Amino acid sequence: MGKQKGKAPIRPFIPGFMRLGPSVYVRDSKQLTLGYPHEESSFASSSSTPPPPPSGSSRPPELIIITSWTGAIPKHITKYTEAYASLYPGVPILVVTTAIADLALRSMKTKMKALEPAIEYLCAAITTFTASRDPEKHTTSTNNILLHAFSEGGAHKSVCLAQAYQQRTGLRLPIGAFVFDSTPGTPRYKSNVAAFQRALPQNPVAQAVGLPVSASVLGVTWVLFSVFVGYDNNLISKTRRALNDEKLWNVVGVPRTYLFSEADDLICWKDVEAHGVMSARPEVGVKSLLVRFKDTGHCGHARGGNEKLYWEAVKRTWEAKIGSDCTCSS
Repeated sequence: MGKQKGKAPIRPFIPGFMRLGPSVYVRDSKQLTLGYPHEESSFASSSSTPPPPPSGSSRPPELIIITSWTGAIPKHITKYTEAYASLYPGVPILVVTTAIADLALRSMKTKMKALEPAIEYLCAAITTFTASRDPEKHTTSTNNILLHAFSEGGAHKSVCLAQAYQQRTGLRLPIGAFVFDSTPGTPRYKSNVAAFQRALPQNPVAQAVGLPVSASVLGVTWVLFSVFVGYDNNLISKTRRALNDEKLWNVVGVPRTYLFSEADDLICWKDVEAHGVMSARPEVGVKSLLVRFKDTGHCGHARGGNEKLYWEAVKRTWEAKIGSDCTCSS
């Protein structure tokens, strides 16, 4: 008999992260206690570490969720996971990625199904966090999760995650602070086509075939929604509204930061700014911090000489959440 071949080991999409599902990855030193198989041998950090951001606060998040931009590749996501690991050492990080098909082809039912591993992890993690809190140290708040969403793909996937969590538990996803990078925008056909092109594999064949296909699919979808369904019922508009939906997560009094740029060629900065201004109105009750860059590209605001400003904004967002907790408990 021939020698039986064993299964090839699963390679990590992001160095040091465990794969829970096709688009769900986690780095958590305690994940074995949460009932997940240990697929990777190490949770060590990647060697490509960006310049260290400012040190974190005395009370970090209990979990950081990153919903990446459409088609984000590992080395780019790693820059943010490593920066967060420096800012909040030891805090678990859950990464949920997005593909072009999530925005153009897959049904909500399919996307919710794909998020089941993330929901399983969230339910187990939140139960563990709740059981380990010490009331005497003012850690009784249930919304100790920081969500960082990138672009339309990440914003949409974060909404899907909240909907899937609510479907499973009947509860709102307990987000304590939001960071929105280059999102939310509004439906703009040319910008959407450009975004799809950017998310395609960067080789001549994929670009040559993918661009006309993407333009055609978006064109049909655009006409369908504009003529038959309604402009306000397209995916981008629905995501934009859902970010302020009290049925999905706490909104009133929960701090959020919008990071955007005048040079973004995919998302109009005025759309992002308008959402931040609207959210900060008294009737909505959101604490918004708007950080507008001048010359950074789409989802590229932490590059070059902007690292310190970018991560200071993230740090201030979480500190605003801690300040609100202290005010409520005093």
